[in-house]
Amino acid sequence: MDWQQILKNKKQTFNWSDKVPERKIIDQILDEVHTYCPSKQNNVPYSIEVLDWSNPAERNEIFKNTWCDSNTPEDRRNPQVLAPYLFIWRSRDVGNSTDNSYSQLEIGLASMFVVASAVNYGLDIGFCGCHNQDDIILSVGVGYAGVKDGGKFWNPISQKEEWSPGIVPGNDTNDGQVKPNKSDYIKFH
Repeated sequence: MDWQQILKNKKQTFNWSDKVPERKIIDQILDEVHTYCPSKQNNVPYSIEVLDWSNPAERNEIFKNTWCDSNTPEDRRNPQVLAPYLFIWRSRDVGNSTDNSYSQLEIGLASMFVVASAVNYGLDIGFCGCHNQDDIILSVGVGYAGVKDGGKFWNPISQKEEWSPGIVPGNDTNDGQVKPNKSDYIKFH
């Protein structure tokens, strides 16, 4: 897939198909991150943990500890973490406080490597940064999208189907959140 197609196919996903990507694709994504993602002094001040559904209690606990709008027990939570695979980033102590301070920046770089690679292999992704577990900086669900542009998902906490947000490619979501105009934050001198 060429770069323009990767950009056009990347979209936030909240609903997941029951179809599970082959493990060799996930291993390839991790190999690409390891081989090609830059890191200051090659220290890699983060860890990546990849979870499948072999431990449903752990996965459901992660879902339970996300929040969406209200951070209350009734909150819908973030179904992007219910993907077949969940990549979780945490800071990793590399023994040097200066290098440790780059962890969030480098997590951003590494997560985009995962996203571009996953989309290149025909997978869908869903970012989540709303974790009540302080050590989780970011997670990205990876799998095949289920219902497009919204729909319902099974909430393992409430034990019922709930509406998930919809999303369209580009900058617009179904809740009206749009990026500012390009000229508001990009300047060329």
